[in-house]
Amino acid sequence: MVLNSKIKLVIFDLDGTLIDSKYDLTDAVNFVRHEYGFGPLSVDKVASYLGSGITALVKAVLTDIKDEEFDTAVKMFKDNYSKHLTDKTLPYKNVSDMLSTIPQKKVLLSNKDERFSKQILETLGLSKYFTNIYGGDSFKEKKPSPLPIYEILKKFSLNKEDVVMIGDGANDIMVGKNAGITTIGVLYGYSSQQQLNNLAPDYQAKNPKEITDIVEKLSN
Repeated sequence: MVLNSKIKLVIFDLDGTLIDSKYDLTDAVNFVRHEYGFGPLSVDKVASYLGSGITALVKAVLTDIKDEEFDTAVKMFKDNYSKHLTDKTLPYKNVSDMLSTIPQKKVLLSNKDERFSKQILETLGLSKYFTNIYGGDSFKEKKPSPLPIYEILKKFSLNKEDVVMIGDGANDIMVGKNAGITTIGVLYGYSSQQQLNNLAPDYQAKNPKEITDIVEKLSN
């Protein structure tokens, strides 16, 4: 990792970084739980499981179903969620301003399925800011594996010091560290101050404006 370099590409996480999607995800979780005879989970509880993709989320919230039922449960979740991607999901305040202000090329790297990520960004008017949009199924491995970062570096013919990873969760910070690139952890998402401190990103941002300021600092 090389700090204070000329950043040429900014990689963003989606959920908890650009958008607050926990309410729609909780609704989909509780729909599936109801189908299997389980009671609802709170929004905060579901939010604590976010960041590793849909398969991991379903596994976390349906620990008592039989193994042979798991694939059906994942399909049920995706079918339901696909119809309600942006019922309650919104960008965080000032995210659009931040994305429009940062002059570098921007890439989205989520562990959410690529088709869901693209559809959400399109519906919310954010897709125009991104050169590429990648999901958890876009590469052979997902965050925190460094492979997606390596593939992105290769695609854009960039070095590690040219790129910064921005996200709110463990997988976002760890993928950056595993790939040897600079990391910015955001505090307004789904991780607490203590959790973010434990992850030890290179920088912390309390709001989107601070993201802009840090990227500018890294670019001078």
